[in-house]
Amino acid sequence: MTVAAMHSVSRASVISLANLLLRETPNRLTIISTAIPEMDPELYVVTKAEWKNPSKPLLVQMPRLLSLLEALRGTRGVPTEVYLDSNDGIAVYLPTGVHISDIPIGPKDAVRFLQDVIDDTIDFYFNTVREVESHFWVLARRRGYSPLIVEKIGRGVKGFQSRSSVAMFHSLLRQYFSIKFRIHTSESCLRVEGPA
Repeated sequence: MTVAAMHSVSRASVISLANLLLRETPNRLTIISTAIPEMDPELYVVTKAEWKNPSKPLLVQMPRLLSLLEALRGTRGVPTEVYLDSNDGIAVYLPTGVHISDIPIGPKDAVRFLQDVIDDTIDFYFNTVREVESHFWVLARRRGYSPLIVEKIGRGVKGFQSRSSVAMFHSLLRQYFSIKFRIHTSESCLRVEGPA
C-alpha cells in the first residue's frame, strides 16, 4: 500500500468518525459523486434547512425558500424539487471549499478541523440566506409588499384577496431571485429549472 493510499484511507476514516460524532445533529460530511471520479474531491456538508412554518400561508414563506436556493446557486448542491406541502425542510448540500487532501493526517487534528469546517460552512450559508432574504424584503416594501401584507394576501383576508396582488408578488420574486423556478400547483412542487 502506498503512502498516498494510507493517507486516503485514514482521511476517509476520519470523515466517518466526524460523521459519527455528528449523529445527534442533522449535519453530515459527504463527497458528491461525479461521472468522472475526481482525484481530490471536495467535501460537502449535508444539513437540513427548515423554511416552512405550518401556521403561515405559503406565499409569505416563498422568499425564505428562494433565499435558501439562491444561496446555493452555482454549486452542485441546489435541489431540483421542493415539495411545498411538506414540513420536513429541505436537504441542502453545502460546498466547503475543502478537499480531501486538505484534511490533516493526525486523527485529533483532523476531527477538530472537520468540525470547524462544518460549523463555518453552515454559519456562512445561513448568514447568506438571511442577507438575501432581508434584501428581498427591503425591495418588496418599496413596492408595497411587507411580510404582514403578503401574509394577509396569502390568507385571503378581505380587502387583500386579489389574484393580481398574488401575480405581482410572484413577478417580484422572479425579478429579484436569479434562480429560475416553476411552481406546479397540482403537485404542490417547486422545480428549479435550468442550470442553477
